[in-house]
Amino acid sequence: MHALALALVLTSAPKPAVIEDDYGRALVEAKRSRRLLFVDAWAPWCHTCVFMREHVLNQPSFAAFERDVVFAAIDTEKASSAAFLDKFPVSVWPTLFFIDPATEAVAFKWVGSADAAQMRALLDAARRKDERLSEADALWAQGKATEAALKYVDGLAGDPSVRGTLSMLSALSAARQLLPCARTAAEQAPRLEAASDRINAITWGLGCALELEAGSQDKAPLTAALARQASDAVSLEGALADDVSGLYELLVEERRAAKDDPAAEALARRWLAYLEAAAGAARTPSARAVFDPHRLVAAMASKQVERVLAPLEQSERQLPKDFNPSARLAIAFRELKRLPQAEAAIARALARNTGGPRRVRLFEIRASIAAAKGDVAGQRRALSEALSYGRALPASQRPTRALAALEQQLRDLEPAATK
Repeated sequence: MHALALALVLTSAPKPAVIEDDYGRALVEAKRSRRLLFVDAWAPWCHTCVFMREHVLNQPSFAAFERDVVFAAIDTEKASSAAFLDKFPVSVWPTLFFIDPATEAVAFKWVGSADAAQMRALLDAARRKDERLSEADALWAQGKATEAALKYVDGLAGDPSVRGTLSMLSALSAARQLLPCARTAAEQAPRLEAASDRINAITWGLGCALELEAGSQDKAPLTAALARQASDAVSLEGALADDVSGLYELLVEERRAAKDDPAAEALARRWLAYLEAAAGAARTPSARAVFDPHRLVAAMASKQVERVLAPLEQSERQLPKDFNPSARLAIAFRELKRLPQAEAAIARALARNTGGPRRVRLFEIRASIAAAKGDVAGQRRALSEALSYGRALPASQRPTRALAALEQQLRDLEPAATK
């Protein structure tokens, strides 16, 4: 039942005004009013991004922050966002920027979700420099993850703050400093009192632990310790539903990595039930559809893909301009071997999609459906379309790693004689 309690109730109280997809206008307003500029850099396919927009950032409690910040949002999928991304690169979604409008320097950067209490801490961090962390914050804002991580470690030695600890963990993860990331999370997470803070720390740490080299002597004990903490944290009161869902996903991954498939499947069933309850408490189609991506993953992991078909079809009907429900239906039908329906669904997704980096992923889904049919020519064609489209995107929006993976897939399809 706690999923229902976690859902934030929409009210008729004032909500913050957000300047959408117009960084220039937002900057002018921030300069005129001498307020910080807050920019939510998001994407419509990102479940945490959409959860934040539908369940957090639009809440009346955030209207109070307007006296300190001008709220703006940038959809990073739009062609018009390329200029913003040239100035402020994004590699993790969502990324929340606090920008000094006088200099356009990033005063502070945060990646991932944030509830109202965390927002207050972030705003305080952006406005009142912590001398111990100011250099680390500046480096992290510039995207220099490795240098920032080292500075956070030095600055927090012996006296870790909540905000500093979470910033350090995100920087350590981005810098691929996996062992210190996992160790720090395992040590510090139990000391964090707020549910969202503790879950954020465990999420960073368990993610890092799972990526440690198989031969690392620290991998097993750290993963086990963080998995125990995660198992307890999914029941914490007051946590954001998306954060809890993220922990479930990591716990399923941890059980799979341990070759305990029955436990992974049982966890996935609990995860799916949790998401169904959270979606049932949503007040609007958009707020309910926020849970669709994780519902699909949980349904696949629990071998109950049929259970997600009706919700996805409902989202497709209720959100006719959104390509995501169609794309998710294509994946579900592919998993169920209902390939003609999968082909029709991905065609609808491509027709509804207006462009942007995610279109590359849609072509990749089409290629996977062709592969399931044994249609090598169709698979090669879809991969070629993905590469052609992706390479033509502006540099700041080009999904370089995804394109490299697609290039390898295409090479793997070449006849042996030509290799």
